[in-house]
Amino acid sequence: MRIVLTNQKGGVGKTTLAFHLASLFASDGRSVLAIDLDPQGNLTSCFLRSGVQPANHAAVLFQGGFPEPLRVADHLDLVGADSGLGRYEDHSTSDGLYAVRTWLERDNAHDCVILDTPPAMGLFTRSALLAADFALIPADVSWFALQGLADLVASIDKLRTTYGARVSVLGIVLNNIQERQSFAQETWAELDDLYGRLLFKTTIPESVRVRESVSQGIPVTRLDSRGKAAAAYRRLYKEMTERLEETATT
Repeated sequence: MRIVLTNQKGGVGKTTLAFHLASLFASDGRSVLAIDLDPQGNLTSCFLRSGVQPANHAAVLFQGGFPEPLRVADHLDLVGADSGLGRYEDHSTSDGLYAVRTWLERDNAHDCVILDTPPAMGLFTRSALLAADFALIPADVSWFALQGLADLVASIDKLRTTYGARVSVLGIVLNNIQERQSFAQETWAELDDLYGRLLFKTTIPESVRVRESVSQGIPVTRLDSRGKAAAAYRRLYKEMTERLEETATT
């Protein structure tokens, strides 16, 4: 099972969501591989304080090789990134597009793969989508983020028809929500009309504790296990796994 987190708009909480989902799958006893395909390397910095070593770097994929996943927690491995990955962005050959997929098809060690991507439909995002089974789309309630959702869903559909990608949209998650804002409630209702079942019922609230958890490299489900944000992540995880189970039986 391979899940890519994607949105062409930055600042919607992709990396924070990827970090927490990878940690939740691992805490559930699954063998998890987290792959950072964003040259900003933010997912990597959630797990590593000292940076990623060359052998564990996602750049190896675009050099024609296979990286060595690094164990960063129980049941959780990482292939990381930093700004050095950016030099491969223009290598849009067919080999580059299928680099992640080719490697993962040889990987039998992991039950679940979580892929974090940059906020653009460039080589790294497309290679992740071509490798994935499902796309999870985090969004905030800003006008620009909502306007881009239709384009993103259309881009994913185009990859399916043009390149034979098998990825399908698992769902849309509203992230960093100030729940008392009437605009957030109106936005959820509008998206529910537009996307129906694709929209997850669970929303992730804006939280200082989440920012603290990311800066410390500790999931908020452990740092503040009884807090609202931790409860929201656990609800989302439950809703996601139920949806994945339903998909597997249809």
